[in-house]
Amino acid sequence: MIIATSNVTHALAITAPTLSILQALAQAARIRKTGANGVSLATWLLSVFVAQIWFFYGFVFHVTAEIVANFPSILVTTAVAFLAAKSQHKLARSVMGYVAITGVTIVATVFGTFHEFRWVMATVAVASSVIIYLPQVALVIRPKDLTGVSVVSWCFASITSLAWCVYGILIHQPAVALPSVVMFPCALTVFIQVVRHRLRNDSELGLQAPIVE
Repeated sequence: MIIATSNVTHALAITAPTLSILQALAQAARIRKTGANGVSLATWLLSVFVAQIWFFYGFVFHVTAEIVANFPSILVTTAVAFLAAKSQHKLARSVMGYVAITGVTIVATVFGTFHEFRWVMATVAVASSVIIYLPQVALVIRPKDLTGVSVVSWCFASITSLAWCVYGILIHQPAVALPSVVMFPCALTVFIQVVRHRLRNDSELGLQAPIVE
């Protein structure tokens, strides 16, 4: 039983980071193909922040999967945020936002180096993960052009949320598992709404473009 649990933990330590990266790559590919209509720039800037804070969380709390996952995640989420900002003509605002979130990451990490203040870093990491998808959810629940939002990306986001939840439970890190309580239903909502948008538009306009991309 212990061996089986250990195998699952090791598998999730690989699967969860991989899916996180694939989620961003799928969205980047979609933006390059169709533009960023319906894509929440706020969600992707938050994604950069979350990748940063969990990367350093991995060092402070000795969670190797967070280090492995979030170094490349910082790069790919930054790429998505840049592509979305460029497509939506919001580059200057996005640069300011990037500087601000990086500053918060540095401050939270400094707190994390002091044992008695580690809760500050854990709280920031969990809170940012909880709200990360809310801006995108706010966009998809209203009638809107969602052609820039990747179905594949949000399918991966839904699966990734569950993977991180199980992984956090298995390694006895509630802070890793807790955000998924909000992230999973949010990611699933975005996925469903984007699929519905794609199906509805294909039906109304007679389009034959693939649903899944």
